Amino acid sequence: MKKIIFILLVIMLQAEAEPQTSIKLIASLDGEIHSLKEQIIKNGGTPEEYYPNKKYIESHYPNASEEKKRQLMQKYGRADSKSGIFMGINAGYGSLFNDYIDGHYNQTTTTIDDLKNQRTGVLNSPLKLQSNLYMFGGKLGYQSFFNPYFGARIYGDAMISTGNIKNKDDGTKIGSVIYMLGALNLDLLVEMPLDRRYRYFVGGYFGIGFGAMILLDSADKEKMKPLLKDTSYSSDNVLWNTLLQVDYTFNAGVAFTINTKNRLEVGAKIPWNFLRLGLESPAKYQNASGDSKTLESKDIEFKRSVIWTASYIYLF
Repeated sequence: MKKIIFILLVIMLQAEAEPQTSIKLIASLDGEIHSLKEQIIKNGGTPEEYYPNKKYIESHYPNASEEKKRQLMQKYGRADSKSGIFMGINAGYGSLFNDYIDGHYNQTTTTIDDLKNQRTGVLNSPLKLQSNLYMFGGKLGYQSFFNPYFGARIYGDAMISTGNIKNKDDGTKIGSVIYMLGALNLDLLVEMPLDRRYRYFVGGYFGIGFGAMILLDSADKEKMKPLLKDTSYSSDNVLWNTLLQVDYTFNAGVAFTINTKNRLEVGAKIPWNFLRLGLESPAKYQNASGDSKTLESKDIEFKRSVIWTASYIYLF
């Protein structure tokens, strides 16, 4: 909580300091512009104002009055000031679920009795596991506003977390997990100004993300014994040595922009599909005699919940 308060104080102080810095910078630039105008006049030229969007406005609004065109140039100039490279930090919270049913894959995919009745026979099942995780990470990308109200962004983000694995039936901690999620995202942005100077905005975003996740788990061997059919077997892992799969996400949230450059977001990464790549290694159980039993990965169903996120983003 102290860290959050500190970050908010820094943002507020920066918000107060930036107008003064901007005024000094504008005054300096005005002096340089005035000097350049005088040099152009001395050389027999006529200085003209430059607007990056002038050609676009002239071609799309040919019948507009000069005053209307000037207003449009200012409006699109504000959109340009909200475009550029950005970097941010993320915090999040979500849950992971692993459900294991010994022999489930063979029972549902074959009609051959011998295969249908095959079991690994190492864990009592069904076994339902859950991990509630706090996550941290960052993002980097580029955003472009078409006008002061609508824009789009493309960016990569990554989050990492560690936490406990618990048996959902009795809440017993039986191990720990490391979870990483990275994605390439494309979002649409919507903002409405809160002041006439177009420095403060409230809005939202929605989009999609395509990424990958990796999960590594570690077993508490003593706590795992009640879950074993034969306690002479043990493993360093609970269900997974490694699990790597594609993660498809809907992104959505609300945002508040301070002084154009600072953006606070609260949102969600909503899973809508997963794709296993076959790059997975289930847990391997062994006994003192060297006998081993490896879990069938397709007997394990992995899911994740919505990941709720809070972000601070700075626009360069």
